[in-house]
Parts: sequence; C-alpha cells; structure tokens
Amino acid sequence: MKALVYHGPEDLKWEDIEDVSPGKDEVLIKVKAVGICGSDVHGYLGITGRRIPPMVMGHEFSGIIEEVGEGVTTLKPGDRVAPYPVVFCGECDFCKQGKPHMCRYKKALGVLECNGAMAEYVCIPAKVVFKLADNVSYNVGSMIEPMAVAYRGVNTAGDISGKNVMIVGAGTIGLLVLAVVKMRNPAKVFVSDLSDNRLSVAKEMGADFVINPSKENINDIIKNETNGAGIDIALEAVGATPTVQQAMASLKIGGTAVWIGNSAKMININMQEIVTRELKVFGSFLYTFQEFGEIVDLLSSGKLNVEPMISLTAPMEQGVELFKRLAKDPGPLIKVILTD
Repeated sequence: MKALVYHGPEDLKWEDIEDVSPGKDEVLIKVKAVGICGSDVHGYLGITGRRIPPMVMGHEFSGIIEEVGEGVTTLKPGDRVAPYPVVFCGECDFCKQGKPHMCRYKKALGVLECNGAMAEYVCIPAKVVFKLADNVSYNVGSMIEPMAVAYRGVNTAGDISGKNVMIVGAGTIGLLVLAVVKMRNPAKVFVSDLSDNRLSVAKEMGADFVINPSKENINDIIKNETNGAGIDIALEAVGATPTVQQAMASLKIGGTAVWIGNSAKMININMQEIVTRELKVFGSFLYTFQEFGEIVDLLSSGKLNVEPMISLTAPMEQGVELFKRLAKDPGPLIKVILTD
C-alpha cells in the first residue's frame, strides 16, 4: 500500500510500505480523509522530537472498515468510522480514572514511532473506533480529533455562561475552541490573531470582537468593550511566549487561563503577576475517550459546524507538496485535509 513516509526533517515521500491486516480484536480501515495537524508540520520540520523516522504521521482521520479481525462483533465491513487515535491499556490507574489519554502505556497514532493514518489503510483495535453518522462527511469526520482537543480545553475552563472570554490564536484549535465556547452562552468573545484572514473566519464563526495585536491595542479594546470588567477566561491556543503573555495580561484579578497550545517547550511568564493577582492556570492535553464520543454525537446532531475552517482538500499523494507549502508559508490555509 502507499503512504506518506517521514524520513527526517523536510523529507517526506509518497511511497510503498508493507500492507497491514487486522489481528485479533482489530479492524482494517480504508482511510478516506486525514487532516494535517500543526503538530504534523512541526514534526515534518524536525523541531519537536515527536516524530521518529521512518514513520507515517496522521492522527486526525476518518474512513470505512474494510475487514474485521477475530473477536470483533461491534463493527463490520462498510461501517463509516472515526477512530480515537490513542491506543490505551485500560488497566493502569489513569485508564481506570477515565483518562486513557494519560495512559502510562498509550500509543498515539502518528506520533513518535507509531504509524498513523497518512496511508491508504490503517489497522487499530476495534475498542477505539466510533461509528460515523451518515449525515457527517468523511472530511468533517476527520475534524473530530482537533474538535475534541478544543472541547476538553473549554471543559477545563469550567462554567463559561455569562463570562467574557478571550481566545488567543485563531488557527484550527483556536477556531474550534470558539465553536465550543459559542455553545456555552458566554457574554462576549474576543479572538486575537496576527492573521486578518483567520480573524475573518473567527468573525464568521461568531466571535464578537476580533483583534490583530500588530495593529490594535488589545487591552484598550477589552477595557472599552467590557466596561472595565476585563476577561474572565482566557484560552491560549498557540503555545508560545508572546501569546501566553497576551492571554495572561488580558485576565481580570482572579481570572482563569487554560493553556491548550503546545508549540514551545519553554516560555517566559511573569510569575509575580499570577501570584499577586491570584490567577488560575490550567493545562489541557488531548481529550478523554468520553469527550471524543461526545463530539461524535454533537456533529451527528448538527449542533457544530466546522465547514468554514476547511480551506483545502487534496489527494493524499499531493501531501509532499502540501507539507512544504504549510511549512514555508500557509497563507490563508487553515485546515488542509488529505483524501483517498
């Protein structure tokens, strides 16, 4: 079968790899759509250490079951599916707490040396596979994974109803955070980004105020538009020093920040500001199995619309050129999805 194989920094090839077949309790999935995550691009550039060549990236995907292995009774060939891309043990303390994303023995598809879904086929345990409703396209189905990341981040923030919310970063995760926040009855939602194109999408998706900090004074706008009340909850969706500092500076005394972005390993932050203003800071990583399933249900119900974020779809064999483009200058592209 064919796959996009990562051989090292900026070295990606569309080539033949060994066929896969389902073992006991596994299913063989024909990949129909797989999203290129920002972490995939960073891995392609070799700056994270979380892609160990040679390997196949891809953890945001949907597809159709081609074959089931021995012992699989809940799924059958022809089922449309969107897998939870974390294979967990089910026995460790975190799994027993309902946090399989923190499993001590987990394998994340398309991360480190574990092959993912940027291939014609992938084999995974049936226990991590969710059925996809007929009214949800494969492209939208591939968005369940990043949506679950955003969903957990917003859940971590607690009650948002009637609160002023700042979202820093209008990339894929930031825009998905916006979609979830808008479902929670906030007072006003502010979105900050350096890209006017991304801010226009944020406006289309319901942001009350969009701010480009290279052109406008964020603090002045927040003060004016909240009558001096400030931001109750800031959700940071980039993971770099300037954006984290921006999120923290926007908060009122006693405010809450949730850090979802995961780009830089180390950042600089004013600890005294956090201490003296009694700011609360939470980290949010991935999503639980239950939260992933809740997103599957929300998309099936039509309560979430992620279509405005899909900038481009292209056959998987064009992935080499698209990775080069995204790494060099993505321009107006937000979410790129590779298809069969």
